[in-house]
Amino acid sequence: MSFGFSIESSYEKAHQKAVKEDKILMVYLTQKGCHRCRDELVKILQNKKLRLAIEKSALFVVVLKNQKESYPIEMLYTSEYPTLFFLDKRELFLCEALRGETKVDKILECLVPK
Repeated sequence: MSFGFSIESSYEKAHQKAVKEDKILMVYLTQKGCHRCRDELVKILQNKKLRLAIEKSALFVVVLKNQKESYPIEMLYTSEYPTLFFLDKRELFLCEALRGETKVDKILECLVPK
């Protein structure tokens, strides 16, 4: 399946690219062995409306809990997986983190500038 956007695995590279392209950094925080995380990721990727919004406005990066590469400290304290974070180019949160079940309308609110 083609998504129209790439899924990054390096937070640092994704952040640099988001800054360069003036896009939102959409961080999907997951952990090993989390079946719900995989299912929720598939829901996001299969939703055409979300795919189009991500392609237009964001850089999508999947971050694995405890990966060696650094990411914002606020994410280190996440206890529910998956969690979606939306950051601007200064790494400030644009909206409240979305935890657990995929809520398409909430994701779109975070991706579409007001």
